[in-house]
Amino acid sequence: MKGGELLVVGVEGVRLTAAERRILARLQPFGVVLVQRNVADESNLRALVAEIRAACPEAILPLDAEGGRVDRLRALVGPAPAAADLARHPPALARRAARWTGAALRALGFDLDFAPVVDLDHGISGNALDRRCFGSVPRSVIARGRASIEGLAAAGVGACVKHFPGLGAAGADTHLAPARIVLGARALARDLAPFRALASAAGAVMVGHAIYPSLDSEGLPATLSPRLATGLLRRGLSFYGTLFSDDLEMGALAAFGELPERAAAALAAGCDALLFCRRLEAAPEIAARLARPGLARRRAEAGARLERLRRRLARLRRAAGEPPPLGIVRRRLAEATRASRAPAPVRRR
Repeated sequence: MKGGELLVVGVEGVRLTAAERRILARLQPFGVVLVQRNVADESNLRALVAEIRAACPEAILPLDAEGGRVDRLRALVGPAPAAADLARHPPALARRAARWTGAALRALGFDLDFAPVVDLDHGISGNALDRRCFGSVPRSVIARGRASIEGLAAAGVGACVKHFPGLGAAGADTHLAPARIVLGARALARDLAPFRALASAAGAVMVGHAIYPSLDSEGLPATLSPRLATGLLRRGLSFYGTLFSDDLEMGALAAFGELPERAAAALAAGCDALLFCRRLEAAPEIAARLARPGLARRRAEAGARLERLRRRLARLRRAAGEPPPLGIVRRRLAEATRASRAPAPVRRR
């Protein structure tokens, strides 16, 4: 249905229900994102992926496979290195870890990794970024973020850098509650540096839900802010790729309307792909809201960017060829994880 082509939706369990199958077939979303509740074992996951492909053949399948605490495939292929561990080692190890994480994703039917996280570590706990950052220095984060993008691409998987314009200074977890980042524009320039350097290389960016009063005086979350999602990202950083919203069902957006209103506001602000990771039954109403005439120009613009991303992902798959067997992937990923946990190499002067 019209409007559905901009959605990235979630499903509830390890297999599709009849109702979910009907909604996906009618909606034909841009993507179906799987999370931890959807991953039981290899057999069930492969069956679920096949069911999704049958219902919506053109949909992409993204996954959060960062490593460390956000590691959806841990039970199937073993743990992947945490960004905080990779930060202690040369970028080559981040590239190797991403290469084998990407191989696992490809082998199990996925197209895009919602990674790497390129937020700067501000040393704040309670914002759900613990050990997910490559460090606090932009140059170090950029080097490992770039290596991760390259590793995923070598495996035939797309990358998506997050959480624009930088979530490291948030004092709260946006999954649960609003978060205001009160840094001035000059301080925030450091947080923006990895996005400035890496957004075009990844081709996809995810925008977060924090509020940045120094960048948007209206107090809108970045996801819903034209000044940030369009003015800063498109004009300021000259980014022409795909902008994903973070999950629009998160608690940080509770005060910003029902789900259809949030979707319309995010699209109007500049987001191209709109994530709703749980309530699939609400998706038809959301799609209908996006189909209204007032959003026609943004809908067409977003649709063109999503089609370019779909073609980019197809090129990556063709260039990488067939993924190696999962047995090899598990061994290589285990080697990378052990290396990441080893003492950091001594730097000679």
